[in-house]
Amino acid sequence: MGEVSLDIRAGIARLVFDNPAKLNALDAHMWRALPGLLARVAEDPAVRVLVLAGAGDRAFCTGNDISEFDSIRANPEQAEAYNNLQRAVARAMVALPKPAIAALHGHALGAGMELALQCDFRLASPSARMGVPAVKLGLPYRLEDIVKIADVVGLARAREMVLTGRSYAGEALLAMGLVQQVLPDRASMEAEVAALAAELAANAPLSLAAAKQSFRELGRRDAPPDLAACRSADDLCYASADYAEGRLARHEKRAPRFTGT
Repeated sequence: MGEVSLDIRAGIARLVFDNPAKLNALDAHMWRALPGLLARVAEDPAVRVLVLAGAGDRAFCTGNDISEFDSIRANPEQAEAYNNLQRAVARAMVALPKPAIAALHGHALGAGMELALQCDFRLASPSARMGVPAVKLGLPYRLEDIVKIADVVGLARAREMVLTGRSYAGEALLAMGLVQQVLPDRASMEAEVAALAAELAANAPLSLAAAKQSFRELGRRDAPPDLAACRSADDLCYASADYAEGRLARHEKRAPRFTGT
C-alpha cells in the first residue's frame, strides 16, 4: 500500500502522495486516509496554507491504482463504492477554507490531475504532464469529474482532453490554464511554491476563508450561490481583531501580525 504523509511547519501543511513505485497512484488505503488529513488541515488554526506534492522524481500523482480494480472496482456496484471514496476527498478539497498549492513535477493524470485542479494555485516543473487517460483504459469519465476540468479550462478544451486522452506539458499547460507557472527546473518550482506559501500564510486567515467561501459559491452547480453564507464570512472579517490589526499596521507602516481572530 501507498501512504499519504502530512508535515506541518511554520503554518504550512505539506501533504505528500507517497507511492513512487506506482508513480504515486492512489490506492483505496490512500483515498481513505485523505479526508481525515484534510480535516486536520482545515481545523488546525496554526495551518495557513496547504501544499500538495508527490514523492520521488517521476510523478505528482497518476490517479487511481488500477492494479486494484480487478478486486475492488470490477463491476458497477464496486465502482460506486470506490467512487464514494473519491467523492469524500473532493468534498473536503472544495470545503477547505485555506489556500492550496499543487507542486507539480512529473505526471499528474486522471484523479491526480483533478486534485491539482482543485487547488487554488498550480506551479509546475518542466517535467510536469497533465491529462485524462480514462478513454485509453475503458473507464468512464464522469460528469462530476469533467466539471472539475471544465471549470478550469472551459468546455471545449475539456472535451478535447477527455475524448482524446492526451497528455499536455510545458507551454500547453500555461496556454490552457492548467497551471499558473512553469518554472525552469524542479528546484525553482519548489522555491516558488515555498515563496508563494509564505506569502499566503502572512495574509489574514479570515479574509482568505471568506474569499474561498465566495469562490466556492461561484462554482456551485447544485443551487444558486449562497449569498448569506458569503455575507456571514465577510461579517466575521469586519468584526475580527485581524481587521483592526490590518488598519493599525497600515497606520504604523509595518507588516501586520494576523492571528485568525
